[in-house]
Amino acid sequence: MKASRVETLIGVLNKAVVVLFVCCVAKAQATDPANGNLQWLSTRIESYETVRRGEPAMTISPVAYWEPLPLPLPESTQETPGTTPPETSPETSSDTSPETSTDALGRFQSPGMDPAASTQLANNFTADPRFASGIVVVRGNVALKIGGYVKADLIKDFNAINSPDSFDPTAIPTSGPQYERVNFIARQSRLSFDTRWIVEDQIARAFIEADFFGDAANGSDSLRMRHAYGHIGHLTTGQTWTTFTDPSAVPQTLDVDGSVSNVNRRQGLVRWTQPLYLEGLSLAVAVEDPRILIEAPSALPGNGRTQVPDFITRLRLERDWGEFQGACVIRELGYQPLGESVISKTAWGFNFTGSFLVTHRNKVYYQVTFGEGIGSYRGSPDVVATGPNSGQILPMFGWMVGVKQEWTDRLTSNLTFSQLSLGDVPGQDPDNLKDTTYLAVNLIANPYERVFCGVEYLFGIRDDVSGARGTANRLQMSFGFYLP
Repeated sequence: MKASRVETLIGVLNKAVVVLFVCCVAKAQATDPANGNLQWLSTRIESYETVRRGEPAMTISPVAYWEPLPLPLPESTQETPGTTPPETSPETSSDTSPETSTDALGRFQSPGMDPAASTQLANNFTADPRFASGIVVVRGNVALKIGGYVKADLIKDFNAINSPDSFDPTAIPTSGPQYERVNFIARQSRLSFDTRWIVEDQIARAFIEADFFGDAANGSDSLRMRHAYGHIGHLTTGQTWTTFTDPSAVPQTLDVDGSVSNVNRRQGLVRWTQPLYLEGLSLAVAVEDPRILIEAPSALPGNGRTQVPDFITRLRLERDWGEFQGACVIRELGYQPLGESVISKTAWGFNFTGSFLVTHRNKVYYQVTFGEGIGSYRGSPDVVATGPNSGQILPMFGWMVGVKQEWTDRLTSNLTFSQLSLGDVPGQDPDNLKDTTYLAVNLIANPYERVFCGVEYLFGIRDDVSGARGTANRLQMSFGFYLP
C-alpha cells in the first residue's frame, strides 16, 4: 500500500516538473521570441514524456521515415554565442538527428531490387510497390515498406464463361445454353510487406505479398500467398515469379489473369543470379517446384509424380530503354499407374520475352513460348490421354504482343492480344482444348494522387479438338486506391 502511494506521489511530481518547465519557457518566449516557439516546445515535451515512460520517441518525414528524437539538453550543455560546446568522447556521443529521406532510404535500394523508374509507366499492377515512397518505417539498419492497393471490380459478362473473377478463355463453353452475369468483387486487393536490412556490405530482403483469391472457386475471400521470398546478394529463395517468366512483359490489364500465352506462374524456387561482363547482362539458374497437370487414360488410373525439380535457366539484358530475356526449362513428367512403377518422360520449353520504350510515354512488350509438356505453366495439360491405356506429351505454342500508352499524366491505356495453340495429338478427346485467343483493351484514369479508375473490354475464343468454338465478351470497370 505504501509503495503504491509512493509511486503516485512520484508521478504527480513528474507532471508538476513538466508543467513548471512549460510555464517558464512560455514566459521566456513572451519576453524574447528568439528563444523558440511553443510548437517546438510541445514537440520536445512530448518526446521527453515518451522517453521518460521508456518508449522510443518517433518523428515522421514526408515519406513516413521514423527515427528517435533527441531529448532536450540540460541548460548547462546548451550552446550559447561566444562559447565552445563541451567535448564528448566517441564512446558516449551519438548522432540521433533524423537523416534526410533520400539518405535514409537510398542505402536500402539496389538496381536488382528496384528497377529503373524510366522503364516503368503508371498503373503497373505487376511491379512491386516503389520502396522509396509511401509508408516506410526505418529503425537503424532495418527498413519496412508497407504497400498494396484496394481494387474493386464490377464485371459484366455478355456470354457464358465459367470463370467469373478472371477472364480465362479456356473456361468458355463450346456448347450448351448461353447466359449473362454480373459480378462485383474486391479479391484482387493486395497487401505487401517489404523488409530490408544491411548485412555487412549487402542488402538483405524479405518480401511477402497476398491477395484474396485463396478460395475464389467456392466464393470465399480468403488470403492467397502471391509472394514470400528472401533475397541476399545473388541468391533468391521462396515463392515468387518463376525464372521462366518475365514480369516486365506481363500485360497491364485490369483483368487479373492477363493473356492466354503469358507465363504468370509463381512457385517455390532457389535461384542464383550472376551478373556477366556486359553491363545489364545477367545469367540465372534455378531449381523450382515441379507442378504438373496430367490427363489420365480412362483404363489406366493413377497419379502424377514429381521426382525431380524443374531446372530453369535464363539470360537477361536490361537497359534504360527496356529489357530482353530468353529462358529455358527442362523438367521430368512422371505418372504412376495404380500398382505399377512410375513412368517418366522429359519435357522442355523456351520463353522469349521483351519490352522497350518507343517514347517516354509508350511501351511495347511481346512474348513467344513453345515446347513440349509445359502446358501447366499456362494452366493447360502437360500430358493428354490418347486412348484407354495410352497418353502423350502435349506440344504447345503461344505468342503475345501488347502496347501501353500514357496519354497524359492522368490517363493511360493498354492493348493486349495473344493466342495459345496445343498440339493436335491423334486419339485425344474431341472436347479437349485446341486453341485460345485473348484480347484486352482498357482506359485507366488517375483523377487524384494514388487513386485510379478504369474500364476494360475483353474478348476470348476457345476452339476444341472437334472444331467446336465458343466466344465470350466481357466489360470490366475497376476502382482502386494505392496505399501511400
